[in-house]
Amino acid sequence: MKHQPDFTCIVIDDEDQARFVMEQLLQQQAGVQVVASAADAVSGLQALRQHQPDVVFLDIKMPGISGLEMALELQQIQLPTRVVFVTAYDHFAIEALRLSAFDYLLKPVDPQQLKVVFEKLAKKSLQEAPLHEQYAQLLQHIQQHSQRLRFNTRTGFILIDPDEIVLVKADGNYSEILMSDNHKEVVSVSIGAVAEMLNKTAFFKASRSALIHFKFARGFNRKLRTIKMESHGISYDISIAREQVAVFERGWE
Repeated sequence: MKHQPDFTCIVIDDEDQARFVMEQLLQQQAGVQVVASAADAVSGLQALRQHQPDVVFLDIKMPGISGLEMALELQQIQLPTRVVFVTAYDHFAIEALRLSAFDYLLKPVDPQQLKVVFEKLAKKSLQEAPLHEQYAQLLQHIQQHSQRLRFNTRTGFILIDPDEIVLVKADGNYSEILMSDNHKEVVSVSIGAVAEMLNKTAFFKASRSALIHFKFARGFNRKLRTIKMESHGISYDISIAREQVAVFERGWE
């Protein structure tokens, strides 16, 4: 007789590789069965209605209908499925809290953290806890991680507080991030992707290869078209593209 799984799951992520990796991680968890996967919200909702799994591992940033919008839809149709958001963008945590997500995982997913999710699911006391207690637990997680962003590196990953970023330089498909204490981190993300993760009012794309944090800018040389950046007594001159000069001056007022 085939053993009944302890938990059934669905994975929804628009990135094929991310979806594959998540499925592999789930298959390594004892008593867990992946009953379906989907690359978009429409097919994902169909799968959820059909299988009504115990938990859905849901990407947040997807084209069309986002994971957050999907979570709202699940609330409206009152499916018993628990929502675990899986994303690279830690600043979505507050919105996840508002939507009363069961848990929140950052990419790349740590197998041990995934195991903890199922340990929580297995505890009836947690499943039956009042909603305000679930809020408190998720809020504690958010406070521990603050507003840090998670970036892949050549050897693993790193958590970075955007407020501590002085500037970002392009390095092919990688990016070199200079921190406020003047140490550097190389992350496996293009400068364009880094820019998408940062606050547009706080950061400025000086050129195709340089992204600066306004608060560390100390001067501007119009003749040389360079921005003087400074942190802890060390200064850097960053070239700015001609077409970005007027934009920079408006943003720095």
